[in-house]
Amino acid sequence: MGTYYRHTRTEKANVPYSFVCEQCGKESGPLTAVIIGPEATYNSNFKTLNPDREEKLCKDAHDRLVRKLKETHRDAVEKKIFSLDFKDQCPFCQQPQSWAVSGLKKKMYGNPGVCLFLGAFLALIALVCHYSGDMEYVTLPMAAGIFGVGAVAALGCLIWNVIKIQQKTRKTNPGPQRFPVIEWDAVGSLLNEQQ
Repeated sequence: MGTYYRHTRTEKANVPYSFVCEQCGKESGPLTAVIIGPEATYNSNFKTLNPDREEKLCKDAHDRLVRKLKETHRDAVEKKIFSLDFKDQCPFCQQPQSWAVSGLKKKMYGNPGVCLFLGAFLALIALVCHYSGDMEYVTLPMAAGIFGVGAVAALGCLIWNVIKIQQKTRKTNPGPQRFPVIEWDAVGSLLNEQQ
């Protein structure tokens, strides 16, 4: 039996930004959001990769960063949805900013969706095992229970996310929003790459 090695690469980009605090009115000063691309992976029988495979893995990591950066840029510029990578806590009064709630709202259904999908997938496998006759100990109530656990976990995650959004909303200033000033020129070469 062979040994497998998991090779991973990630890339990141620094995006400078600043904001005027909605609570105390002070300028935050220069801040940096670190945008990290999703991890690129490759499984191999070898501990080290050949130069060709290494180049492909690095290119995949770079492409993933560019996609995430473009999505972050599009959300911020067109939809006024700011990634959670842009920290909103004022360095002076430590209060959150209302523009950051949009990032929480965008992620609100992510974990609940994963829990529900996982519960449904495992319940489906249990149903297949039950009806194929290979595993008589897998019963229909067990399959329903698996789906129920996934649904309850999804509901719990959703409620938790709603509570976090409400808590942050209560802490923010109900006055006019002051959006952050993001210096997209710093990553302009990545944003202009064709894919």
